[in-house]
Amino acid sequence: MRVDVRKESIFMKFLLSAIFFVFSSAVFAQINYIHVSPAGDDKNTGKSDSPVKSVAKAVELSQSYGRTKVSILLQQGTYYLSAPVEITNTENSPAELEITAANRQKVVISAGRVLSTDWSHFKGNIYRTSVPEGISFERFFVNGILQTLARYPNLDKRAKVFRGTAEDATFYVRVLTWGNPVGGYVHALDEKKRGSLHYRITGVDDTDNLELDGGWQIRKPVHMAEKERFVENILGELDAPGEWYLDKTLGVLYYYPSSGTDLSKAKFEVSNLKSSFILKGKDSDQLKNVKIKNLNFVHNERSFMDSRDTLTSSDFSVFRGGAVLFENTLNCSVEACSFSDLGGNAVVLNNFNENGSLAGCYISDIGANGAMILGDCNNCLIADNLFSNIGVIEKQGVAILLNAVKKNNIEQNTFFEMPGPAIRAENCDLKNIQIRLNNHFKDYQELRAAPGEQSYQFQNGPDNPKSGVQNPALKALLYNRNNK
Repeated sequence: MRVDVRKESIFMKFLLSAIFFVFSSAVFAQINYIHVSPAGDDKNTGKSDSPVKSVAKAVELSQSYGRTKVSILLQQGTYYLSAPVEITNTENSPAELEITAANRQKVVISAGRVLSTDWSHFKGNIYRTSVPEGISFERFFVNGILQTLARYPNLDKRAKVFRGTAEDATFYVRVLTWGNPVGGYVHALDEKKRGSLHYRITGVDDTDNLELDGGWQIRKPVHMAEKERFVENILGELDAPGEWYLDKTLGVLYYYPSSGTDLSKAKFEVSNLKSSFILKGKDSDQLKNVKIKNLNFVHNERSFMDSRDTLTSSDFSVFRGGAVLFENTLNCSVEACSFSDLGGNAVVLNNFNENGSLAGCYISDIGANGAMILGDCNNCLIADNLFSNIGVIEKQGVAILLNAVKKNNIEQNTFFEMPGPAIRAENCDLKNIQIRLNNHFKDYQELRAAPGEQSYQFQNGPDNPKSGVQNPALKALLYNRNNK
């Protein structure tokens, strides 16, 4: 019998190629799991029966799974970060990396730390405790609830601007009552009410007027509004339930507890870091295919005094950092996460990023901006998110800020309670930006619109957000607010 050697050779090559393809696909499709638990140990292997303790250690272990898929599974609990989790590309980086909650459990990523206390009575309703040397913070949480840094005027939730302002906040007659106000802050709208200015108190002059450093948050020469201003971080103004003050020099925390607070049983947490996750590619090599999913970000520090970076064709300066920061990435995403009670920005895509996305997230009570896409970013998507109460301290903060970007899509988001516009696009060709099917409620609650300014209120909702609201998350938010 004659054998056609040529046909047999072709068949064998095809068979071997098919086997190689199937084998390669199987290897690539295999997911390597790294398990993390608050009760784990970073000396462990990361296997299901030997979880590590920190997210940073899990990311480090993921670098041993080159060209495969890796899923870091976080068990329920709170993970306090001692430093931002940095994810970058190495020669042995996984082809895909996911950081997510195991079985959709509640996982909290805290940029703060737990504070051990030993309270003693100071005077009146005020108690005090020492804090460890080197600890400094400007956000203080008691049983998960943000407390009020000592201020004048006192917090008034009914007030329209800054939750309370007063013309006499910086008058010399009040300054005389403070003793030493160095380290305090003055916050104010600018005189045209387009944004806010922030100053650190550096001293008091011979005429009992404050000496201030700051005001760079607005790039044009402007003055503070006469009435829309308040001061904070001054011990002499600690006079209301829920207020606190930290003497950073002596390491003493003063607190006026709210009614019903048991200081012996309460949990005290403080802010520590401005950024929680930093995703950054090396040089010209992009970081690829990283997904952050089903995590809850809390306790990030304020950044209003760091808002000094200028943007092209913008009246405002920004801080190019946030709870999650992308730089030089490809196909990286944040999905189904929450960002709440943050001092600065939530999510920032800075410089070069391509095919990045922020989807299905709840972003609420944010000190500055909800999401920023800055610079050479292309084909990025912000979709199906709920933004609420943005710009708590930095009033030029918006839900979504675009500056000098290329083609990007902003779709099907809901915006509720904004000091100014919900979306601001600067130095962009709007022909390349799809902004559609977004719902806006209560824009310009504290600011005035600049001449020609657009808030991009496409597909607006009704004036009364309680009526006809289709977004279930927004309904829940309104219900919670109305029942507080």
